[in-house]
Amino acid sequence: IAHLRSGGGTDFYESLRGGQTTFHGPGQLTAFLILNLKTHGLTSRVYVEFLETSVIATLAHYGIIGTRTENPGVWTSNGKKIASVGVHLRRYITGFGIGLNVDTNLEWFERIVMCGLPEKKATNFEGEGVKGVEVEEVGRVFAEIVAKGLRSVDGIEQVGEREAVGA
Repeated sequence: IAHLRSGGGTDFYESLRGGQTTFHGPGQLTAFLILNLKTHGLTSRVYVEFLETSVIATLAHYGIIGTRTENPGVWTSNGKKIASVGVHLRRYITGFGIGLNVDTNLEWFERIVMCGLPEKKATNFEGEGVKGVEVEEVGRVFAEIVAKGLRSVDGIEQVGEREAVGA
């Protein structure tokens, strides 16, 4: 872990999410869905594919081609990773989700080995030729795509932080 802390500026936390080391930080859409898979008629494998498909559709909205490969996450046509997917399930309830690099500082990814693949690199929207897009806007697009793809969801509603935490 010492090499990760090199240069400081970050904290590290162990979690139960699938996968190996990942990064979540500024400029990244981090969407952790909490769902009962039975309610939505999903298996764990179909759920992971659903998350990947939702990210791919979000990228397409901005003219970016995203693909699945034999490696976890969503990759661009130039073989760079633009989104991580990591889930945790307990009694059919999901935790964790996706990290989509919108305008993430890619230097953070120089400190980790994504998916255990040292030869792979990360990218973001700007690296794919899309500039000036805000994380919040991408979040709204992603949420709408997810809502359309889930059984029993009629739409989305944006709430403020105070409403979300019950303050």
